[in-house]
Amino acid sequence: MTAPTTSPAETLIRHAWDLYEQDTECDHAANLREAVWQLEEAVDYDRGDVEQLARRVVQALCIATGDEVDDLLAPMPAVATWLGLDQ
Repeated sequence: MTAPTTSPAETLIRHAWDLYEQDTECDHAANLREAVWQLEEAVDYDRGDVEQLARRVVQALCIATGDEVDDLLAPMPAVATWLGLDQ
């Protein structure tokens, strides 16, 4: 029996929720929460805009944390590759 694999979108969702929960009152927490909810819904319903919404989550994470995209995605290389942000 093999372990279930996690899609890059699911990895990003989990990481984003973890960061959101660290500071739910930061200046941009509401925008981050909204972006993650939309991505989660798109993944759940297999909608075609998952990649676009994932990019929105990355942008919201960068704004909320002040991190650069490269630093933010360093622990998630599969997400960076999926979004073409690994160059």
